[in-house]
Amino acid sequence: MKLALTIYCFMGILAINNAQTFQSYYKQADSAYAVKDYQIFYIKLKQANLLHPYHQGIFYKLGLASALTNKKVEAFSYLKQAILINANYPLEDVADLASLKQNNQWNDLIVLQKKWQLTTVTSTPFLTIKDRQLHPEGIEWDEVEKTMYVGSIHKRKIIKIKASGEVSDFCPAATEGITSIFGIKIDRKNNLLWACSSPMQEMENYDSSARSMVFKFELTTGKVIKRFTLPSGFTNSVFGDIILNKAGQPFISDSRNNIIWTINATNETLDKFYTSPEFWNIQGLAFTPNEDDLFIADYVKGMYKLHIKNRHLTRVEVVPEVSMKGIDGVYFYKNSLLAIQNGVNPVRICHYYLDKNLEKVISYEVIDNAHPDFNEPTLGVINKNEFYYIANSQWSGYDETFKIKPAQELKDIIILKALLK
Repeated sequence: MKLALTIYCFMGILAINNAQTFQSYYKQADSAYAVKDYQIFYIKLKQANLLHPYHQGIFYKLGLASALTNKKVEAFSYLKQAILINANYPLEDVADLASLKQNNQWNDLIVLQKKWQLTTVTSTPFLTIKDRQLHPEGIEWDEVEKTMYVGSIHKRKIIKIKASGEVSDFCPAATEGITSIFGIKIDRKNNLLWACSSPMQEMENYDSSARSMVFKFELTTGKVIKRFTLPSGFTNSVFGDIILNKAGQPFISDSRNNIIWTINATNETLDKFYTSPEFWNIQGLAFTPNEDDLFIADYVKGMYKLHIKNRHLTRVEVVPEVSMKGIDGVYFYKNSLLAIQNGVNPVRICHYYLDKNLEKVISYEVIDNAHPDFNEPTLGVINKNEFYYIANSQWSGYDETFKIKPAQELKDIIILKALLK
């Protein structure tokens, strides 16, 4: 998930579930803790948790409250959930957790925490972009031309980088009203490039009246063939990711409306494909090779699988040593999923291996964790057995008024390459 959207997503969730009540419970819990009324501290956090059952901060405080009220089983459960999302929550020197330290599970919890705090680096640099104010989000690889395409949030354009290192604009800034560029995909068979465009305050010449659009470009020339906008009744959206099926039909995730859109080839319209009340904030999409199933990353809740034929949605189960929260980009590879998790701490890139029915994660490997080049990795692309992804997208490269920082305060953009098994 994009840093700029995290606050929006959280506040949107709270609005749906009555933000005032949530904040009230949270404040009451803190007040009870201050006067050492730990039973009320626990009760109010449980009430807050009912409204927001996926928030790591609530998990952590419930771990404290459970320990303070002698609910040790609950305490370890909540603390583990919290640590799997944010491994930097304090544990060892916290007096409130003293009652847990003689329990055998305590050492296991500390080991788990230290495991997810470790720096893991298996990828290598693939490409460096010297334009520090580009703020990239989505990338695509053209294997035929050996060219990388990169979309810019701030500069409202798509660049292409040849194997020689030559950099040029695929489409100039603000072409035909294009705004911040998120996901991009190439359809070489039909000589097309598709791009998601949504207005963000971080973009140059921000206009609050600008609309989200899906752009259809001619690949060889960069000419805009068509722009697709939301049907009537939808004021706006945030188009985050885009994928194509084998027929070249695009599918787009809308994290604001929690809708998957598609392009109707017959009517050439942007049509609703699927939505569910289960979703809180959808991000990356990935088809299985036979296109029977579609994996959908929910930034807050984890991974879902949609069976295309009967539209049956299921939650993907995961091994207990890891969380699938905070996934931005997701990619299917040989009965497994590659996940860019920028909503966990430390940020990580994981390889999740699935069972034969593609219903649950049975094992995993960490590709990169707390990589020194990370500054919110976002999206990537698979090329044969290599995975390229943006390491430092620069969502944090703005001041409080969304003005981009001077180039000397930013870093070169790095695209990393991981070899896949």
